[in-house]
Amino acid sequence: MIRRAINILRSRGVRGLARAAVSRVRGLLTKPSALIFTYRDSFAGKSGIEIGGPSQAFSRRGVFPVYPVLGSLDNCNFGASTVWEGHLQRGKTFVFDSGKPAGQQYLAETTALGELASGAYDFVLSSHMLEHTANPILALLEWKRLLADGGTLVLLLPDKHHTFDHRRPVTGLAHLIDDFNAGMGEEDLTHLPEILALHDLERDPDAGSMEAFKARSMRNLENRCLHHHVFDSRLARELVEHVGLNVDAVQEIGPHHILLVAKKGR
Repeated sequence: MIRRAINILRSRGVRGLARAAVSRVRGLLTKPSALIFTYRDSFAGKSGIEIGGPSQAFSRRGVFPVYPVLGSLDNCNFGASTVWEGHLQRGKTFVFDSGKPAGQQYLAETTALGELASGAYDFVLSSHMLEHTANPILALLEWKRLLADGGTLVLLLPDKHHTFDHRRPVTGLAHLIDDFNAGMGEEDLTHLPEILALHDLERDPDAGSMEAFKARSMRNLENRCLHHHVFDSRLARELVEHVGLNVDAVQEIGPHHILLVAKKGR
């Protein structure tokens, strides 16, 4: 924590450090969504998989504290080393809650989960991950495949109005469909000129200077830090409905979350 504060102070100054501190406090003070009580039975004692993570949002003090409720949880991340989790190892190594057994750790692209059986899970969780994939429709179709009939998807996305994406336009569903039809891969940098022009570095203290941010962005296939697409609640609903899931609830939660709960038909 101290090292992170020093890095922010060096790269963004006192103002940047103050913004980071305020954002951290807001996150800690966020109250859980009441939806966790509505959907508790969808997770209690059941098995699921999280794409990305582990996530503070799903922890005991998170906005959707599902970890303490669920039965078992596996995980999939794109590679053996990530900016967020550090080094990862395949096997029963996914630690997400001190009161729960470790889950199976998979390493695979979220758009290519062929090693996981169809209908294997009662629920799929994902927090602030979908914006990092270049082909979100393909990713969601894979997550839908993993769900058993009647299974539940819990999706958290960044609300662009309250993040460093606030200057960028919301992506249109038609654009996401075009990316899917084109077979867009994770090497895509189509949005980089827009990102470099409109990204608000003052709201992204970890990015450092513009020079450092650009250099990191050019290595996105390695680090996956870019937000390829920009979401609001309407797009989140349209996208999930487009892949054939039934959206039960969409909720905007401070400081910057869009929470969506959807079901797979029986």
